Amino acid sequence: MGSSNRQSAIPKIDSTLLSILLVSAIGVLGGQLVSPALPILMQSLDIPEQQIGLVMSVFFFSALVSIPIIGVLADVYGRRKLTLIGLIIFGVSGTSIAFVDSFLYLLILRTLQGIGFASLSPLAVTILGDLYKGHMGSTVQGLRGSFHGMAVLSIPPIAGFLADISWNYPFLLYTLSLPAALLIFFALPETHAPDSSPAILSTFKNYWSSIRHELIKPNLRILFGWHLVGSLLKSTVITFLPIFIVFSLGHSAFMAGAVLSFRGFIRIFSSPLSGFLVSYLSKSVAIRLTLTLAAISIALIPFSNSILTIFFLVGIFGIADSLFIPILNDTVAASTTSKHRGGIVAAVNTSKPLGKVIGPILFGLILAYYGFTILFVSAAILCFAYICISYLSTKTSPLSSF
Repeated sequence: MGSSNRQSAIPKIDSTLLSILLVSAIGVLGGQLVSPALPILMQSLDIPEQQIGLVMSVFFFSALVSIPIIGVLADVYGRRKLTLIGLIIFGVSGTSIAFVDSFLYLLILRTLQGIGFASLSPLAVTILGDLYKGHMGSTVQGLRGSFHGMAVLSIPPIAGFLADISWNYPFLLYTLSLPAALLIFFALPETHAPDSSPAILSTFKNYWSSIRHELIKPNLRILFGWHLVGSLLKSTVITFLPIFIVFSLGHSAFMAGAVLSFRGFIRIFSSPLSGFLVSYLSKSVAIRLTLTLAAISIALIPFSNSILTIFFLVGIFGIADSLFIPILNDTVAASTTSKHRGGIVAAVNTSKPLGKVIGPILFGLILAYYGFTILFVSAAILCFAYICISYLSTKTSPLSSF
């Protein structure tokens, strides 16, 4: 795959690109596949209501801890190798959940699966950053978002249907990771092969010493914050919008699921337009614009009494989110050199699982004490506040990589 293809207006859809996009879509299964099965899982394994959230929490906490380590290993030992290992761990541990009858064993396997998950989406962003530059970088990150959208649209109803038959059937879908690993093995070349394989301990010491000066740069702190705020907004929608639809608007859980799946439909078509957007706007302006649009749509949710209005607002949020994510991912990948890209992308991406850990706890407390209106409005205010902070930071310390 020559450089000329990388710089053309439309990316060449070949086995290499498809393998990366598939890996990224497989990572979406970590949360989207499990959520519809939680009620049945709780009944079948007699799990207390206050403990069922651990199924998600241990997964994302494990990923949060593992992502920086995986990023270093990918830069030192190779992206392809770590992606293959991650897919196998993710698929085997996830599929094994279907054969356990203990909540403890389930949590152990979910923890292992979180380690595998840490090798999927962050490394997909890193590899795309290795292969594609300029506007093409945002375009292929947008294609990655479209594949995510397909997974978000299709997996929840399939998983819910299987869970109605038996709680463990949805987890068999994690076997999809294994053919994806075969595709990576045959179709994906190593995009950053190291010259040698030093000892693990000295590797980490030397590596973090070499990228420490990059991690403290203002632009990376701002990028980390953008990822964190975006993750907080998304966790607010995914966690609390269904509760609002059911208990405040009086609709069924099926309707709540349909609203969330609508995000996936929107994402399929809007994510690839990210490259078009940054051809007219700078990346920093595009990021702030899309984040502002997402915050406005969230702020209007509690003032809506029609399910059609909710669909409309979720559609606006879906468009903003599906443009925000690929542009931000491309900005992170382009902010460093190939030598350190895996570690930098991984370090910044720890903000995603961090947001998914903090968001439900923080806004759950707000909901308990102040209700839905304050919950959604406060999420939007938090977003607006960070947009202002990031703007003032870039005014006082211009970011050349933007």
